[in-house]
Amino acid sequence: MFGAKPLPPAILGRRGERRAAWFYRFRGYAIVARNERSHAGEVDLVVRRGKTLVIAEVKTRQTERAGEGHEAVDRAKRERLIRLGDRYAAKYADLQLRYDILSLYWTGRRFRVTHYADAFRPIADAQRPWVWRA
Repeated sequence: MFGAKPLPPAILGRRGERRAAWFYRFRGYAIVARNERSHAGEVDLVVRRGKTLVIAEVKTRQTERAGEGHEAVDRAKRERLIRLGDRYAAKYADLQLRYDILSLYWTGRRFRVTHYADAFRPIADAQRPWVWRA
């Protein structure tokens, strides 16, 4: 049996992010921002439902050799997402902020999506500004 031809990484990433947006819309979330860049970095997806604002990191894979997508969200990436989330927290002060990771795997015909809701949180601490619950 022959496998599907691999997609170029840029195309795979764009398709994965479109699929992630669909994943949230299907569940009743409104898209607030996609691929928003600032001096602090880039956020893949910001969505809202009710009183919850979600900062979502999307990781797309087409081979298992690279590991699961969520494994690529290391401490440095979480810190960048928290800094980006701070901007949204100030703008949407009445909403609860949540950080999700969507790990997508392209099978060659469709995406398999694993959703890690509330994947990590910043916890303020006097000695260490960020303590991670992962």
